[in-house]
Amino acid sequence: MGEFDLSAYYGKVHSGDIVDNTDILEYIKSFEQVVLWGASYLGSAMGKYLLENGVNIKEYWDMRCNELEKVNGINVVMPFTTQNKENTLVIFCIGNNVIRSGLLKNLKINGYSNVIRGDYLYMGTVCPFCNGMEIDSKVCQGTMCCRSIFCQRLSSIVKNRGNSENPLHMFSVTLIVNQRCSLKCKCCTSYMNEYPLNKRIDVPTDRILEDIDKFFDAMDSVGTVTVMGGEPFMHPDLSIIIRKLLEKRNFGIISIATSGTWPIKEEQLIGLNDKRINVSFSNYEQSIKPNQIDVMRKNVELLKQHGIAYTMGVYLPEWSVPSTLYDLNDSEETMIKKKKGCIMPPRCMQVKNGKLHPCDFGTALYSIGIADYEMDYVDIASSTSRDELRQKIRSFIDQPYYRTCGHCAGLMGLTSKAAEQGYMDFKKPIDMNLFK
Repeated sequence: MGEFDLSAYYGKVHSGDIVDNTDILEYIKSFEQVVLWGASYLGSAMGKYLLENGVNIKEYWDMRCNELEKVNGINVVMPFTTQNKENTLVIFCIGNNVIRSGLLKNLKINGYSNVIRGDYLYMGTVCPFCNGMEIDSKVCQGTMCCRSIFCQRLSSIVKNRGNSENPLHMFSVTLIVNQRCSLKCKCCTSYMNEYPLNKRIDVPTDRILEDIDKFFDAMDSVGTVTVMGGEPFMHPDLSIIIRKLLEKRNFGIISIATSGTWPIKEEQLIGLNDKRINVSFSNYEQSIKPNQIDVMRKNVELLKQHGIAYTMGVYLPEWSVPSTLYDLNDSEETMIKKKKGCIMPPRCMQVKNGKLHPCDFGTALYSIGIADYEMDYVDIASSTSRDELRQKIRSFIDQPYYRTCGHCAGLMGLTSKAAEQGYMDFKKPIDMNLFK
C-alpha cells in the first residue's frame, strides 16, 4: 500500500478546481483488494470510472445483493464479508447523509480502516463542474450520483464567484415552508408527528417572501437552497415562493425535497423549469400505501411532461433514529464539544417563519414549543438593515455552542425501514431494543 495524503486530495476536490487524479489512482491500485460499498448510482459510476482507469475491483457491498447480483460485471455481496481487511480498500459510495455517519462508524467497528469517500472521489474524477462554470441541476442532480446539498465542491464553485475578502457564505440553507405533511414517519428528522394538530400549518407566504429578501440580500453566497416542510407541495403558493428565490443570483441550486405523496397541481409548477431547480423525490415505496405510490408516480409523470428536472431517491434498507427532544442538562463544556463535533451547523441551517435556526433539530425544539432559547436563532423578521443582519448571522455561526446542543443526543441508531409509518414519542427516553 502506497503513501497518500487523502486530506490534501479532498481539499483540492472541494476547492472547485480541476484535479490531477494520477496519484489517487496509483494509491487505489496499491491495495490488494478494492471494494465499493454501495451499488447504486454513485457506486456504479465510480466503478465504471475505476475500471476504465485500470483498477481491479474485487466486489461491491450492498444489502440488496440478492436483488442486484452484479454491477459493472462485478459481484455484489453483503457488507463486511470481505477477508484480508488490512489489505482491503473500501470506497464508500453511499450518498445519503442521514445514515452515512453511522455506516462509516460500522466500518471501523468491523476492522476496515482503509477508506476513501466515494462522493469526494466522484467530485474529483467524474463531476463535470469546476470554478468559473454555471451549475445545471439537470446535469448535477440528474446523474443521481451525488446530492448538491452535501456537495462541498458545488459550494466552493458558488462561493468563488464573488470577490469579497471576507465573504458571508453558507454551504447550504433550508427554507421551511410549512409544518404539515402527507406522511406520518415514525422517525421523521423534522419531528412532524410532534406538532399539535393546531400547529400543522403553512408558513404565511408574505413572511416567506420577506425572509427570502432579507436573508439572501444579507448573504454573499449560498451553495444549495433546500425547500421543504413538512411536505412543500402542500403549500398552495409554492410556485410564488420558488419564483421569488429565483430572483436571487447568489446561490447554486434549489432542491425541492418531497415524498411525492401529495398531488402536485399544475399551477405549482409555474417557473420550476429552470436549470437551477431540481425536485427531489424520496423513495419510500416500501413504507407507504399503494394509493400514495400511485400519487407519487403521477407526480413524476407530471414533472416529466413539463420538462422539470427531478431525481428519485434510492430505496434505503436502513434509516436513522433521530435524537430525543428533552433537555439532557449538559454542561457548557459538553455543549461546546458537541457543536465542534457536529456536521450540521453551519451546513444545515434553516430559515423558518422569520428566524434562522442552527439545524432541523433546533427548528423543531422552537417550533413545537419545547424550548425557546434566544441564543439559538437569529430574528430575521426584526432586522432593520443588511449590515445588522450580516453581523448577527456571522456571530450566530461562530457561537461556541447552541443551547439546542444540550438537548441533542445525536444519532440514536439505525432502523431497518426508511419512512416507517407510525408514532414514537421523542419527548421521552426511547427503548432502542424496539428497533432490533
